[in-house]
Amino acid sequence: MDFSSRNVETGFQHLCESVFVRLCQIVGTSVQVAFRRETENISEMLRRRVAENDDVIVMEIGSYREGFRLKESDVDCMFWPNSHRVIWDMCQSEYYYTENKTLILLDSSESPPGFTLLELLTPTTDKEVQSACVPMNDRLYISSSLYRQQTQAHIYPGSTEHGPC
Repeated sequence: MDFSSRNVETGFQHLCESVFVRLCQIVGTSVQVAFRRETENISEMLRRRVAENDDVIVMEIGSYREGFRLKESDVDCMFWPNSHRVIWDMCQSEYYYTENKTLILLDSSESPPGFTLLELLTPTTDKEVQSACVPMNDRLYISSSLYRQQTQAHIYPGSTEHGPC
């Protein structure tokens, strides 16, 4: 390696370190981000515990949930019936009494990054969820875009959706 390429490499390393330091000043360290995420997870769990079965739960998603309050950031949130529980693994189903809870399996195994399938595992009586269901390969999946169309108008009149989900 000659002297000029070593200077470029060293300069690039200093630039990367400077960018990292500035990002940490803006958004925090990875430990701070993890702490904000865990705090929000606990908060969400507590809100669900005290909510009635027929209440609607508000879940923040995206950068706002992570604790970022950047000037240009939007606020992404989901509204979901408390009687519907999303699980990530079938073994979690044993923790729910399915007489009063509808179980939904989140499956991202065959989806591109940023996308997931929501499989309805137990019947639902929620009309909006029922009307958002789409049969595929002998299973019933919930279309988030259909669900959003069903619910968005009454929750936030005039709001806009973005990104296909």
